[in-house]
Amino acid sequence: MAILAMITKNSWSTRRQVLLEVLNSSLQIPYRALILVDDGDDETGDVVRDWCDNHGKELVYSRSRLYGHPHPTRATARQTAIDIFLEGFKDEWLMFLDDDAVLRPGWWEWVEVNKVLEDGAVGEVWGINWDVDPARERLLSLFGLDLKQYLIRKFEERGGTHDTLYRRAAIEGVRIPPELHVYEDAWLHHWVRCHGWKSVINPVGVAHYHPMPSLKAEKEKLELAIRAALKYGICEYEHVRVMAGAASGSITAYLSLLRPILGLVPMLLTCTRAYGVRRGLVEAVKRQYLKLWFRWKVLRAVKDVERIPDVCEVMRSGEVEE
Repeated sequence: MAILAMITKNSWSTRRQVLLEVLNSSLQIPYRALILVDDGDDETGDVVRDWCDNHGKELVYSRSRLYGHPHPTRATARQTAIDIFLEGFKDEWLMFLDDDAVLRPGWWEWVEVNKVLEDGAVGEVWGINWDVDPARERLLSLFGLDLKQYLIRKFEERGGTHDTLYRRAAIEGVRIPPELHVYEDAWLHHWVRCHGWKSVINPVGVAHYHPMPSLKAEKEKLELAIRAALKYGICEYEHVRVMAGAASGSITAYLSLLRPILGLVPMLLTCTRAYGVRRGLVEAVKRQYLKLWFRWKVLRAVKDVERIPDVCEVMRSGEVEE
C-alpha cells in the first residue's frame, strides 16, 4: 500500500468540486492514510476530514513546518509531508496528488499491469498532466509540437508532483530549499535522478485543471526560475539556453532582446488561431512581453556569473538553504 499526500491552500474556496473529484479519483489507489498539509484559512481541512471519515481513510493533518523560513511555501509544505511520511509510517511508497489533478481511470491499473513497483531501481513514478483546457494542445500543434512529448520533456527538465509516487529510500535525506516555492517538484525530481534512481512515466496520468496564471504570478515564477538556476542549477530548457548565452557575454545574448519583439506578429497569428481573437491577442502580447522581460532580467542577473551550477553537484555538496 501507499500513503497519499496533498498540499493545499484555500483549495475549497477556489476549487470546490474539483477538489472532491480529486479525492474521489484517489480511491483507485490502495492507500490507508492521507497526509494533508494545509496552509490556508478556509474549510479545506474540514472538508477533507469529512471525506476521509466517509471513506475509511486515516487523516494526518498539519500546517507547514517552516524549516527556518519566514513563511510557508509549497516547498515547506512538500517537505513537511515527506517528513511526516518518513517519521510516522513504514510504508514503501508516498504518493503526492495535487488538488487540481484528477486521476484518470486506470492510473493504478497501469502501474500494476506493468509491474512498475516490482523494479527495485524505480524511485519515482509520474503521471502525465493532461490539460483539461485544450488550448495549449491547439497552440502546440500549430508549432508542429505534440502535447504528450512536450509534457514529458518538461517533466524530464523540471519534474512534477501532480500525481507522483516516490519510493521511501529515494526520498530519505531530501531537504527541499524552502524558497523553491514552485520549483520544489524540480528539486524532488532531480534528487531522485541524482541519486541514481529511475523515473517511470505513467501515460494514463491526470486531468489537470490548472488555471491560466496572472501576469503577476508569471513574473514571480520567472524571477524564482532565475534564482533557482543560478543558485541550485534547476533550469527549464528555455531558461538554460538564454542564461548560457547571457553568462558568456556574447552579443547573441543581447540580440535575444529583439526576438520577442520580432516574434510578436507571428505569435499574434498563432495565438488567435489557437485561442480565438480576443483571448489570442491578450495571450500573444502577454507571452512576448514576458519573454522580453525575462531576457532583460537574465542579462542583469548573470553579468557576474561564471557558470550555472550543476544541480547534482549542488545536492552532493549539501549547500542547501535551511
